[in-house]
Amino acid sequence: MQIDYTNFESWLAVVLACIATGIWRIVGVIFYNRIKEDGLLIKWINGVAYSMVAAVMMMILVYPSGVLSTTMVEDRLVALAIGIISMILLKKLLYSILISMVSFALLVNYF
Repeated sequence: MQIDYTNFESWLAVVLACIATGIWRIVGVIFYNRIKEDGLLIKWINGVAYSMVAAVMMMILVYPSGVLSTTMVEDRLVALAIGIISMILLKKLLYSILISMVSFALLVNYF
C-alpha cells in the first residue's frame, strides 16, 4: 500500500510533529524540578514517548516510501528481529544497529 501526500499535507505533518514535540519539551522545562524521576508521571511520559517512536518505526517498516519500498517486507522484519535480538544479547545499541543494517543489506542483496 502506497500512501501519497500532497505538499501541503507533508508540511502540515511536519509542523504538527514539531508542535507536539515542542509542547513536551516546554512541559519538561517547566516541571523539571517538581517531578520525581522515578514517579508514575515520568513512567507514563516515558511509555508514551517509546510507543510513539515504535509506531513511527513500524509505519516505516510496513508502509515504506522511496527506495525502501522496493524491498520485501520480510527482509525488513527479519532485519528488525535480528537487531532486537542482538540488542538483547549484546546490550550495546551501536553494535545492534550495525548488525541489523548489515543483515538487512545481506538479505536484500543475496537472498
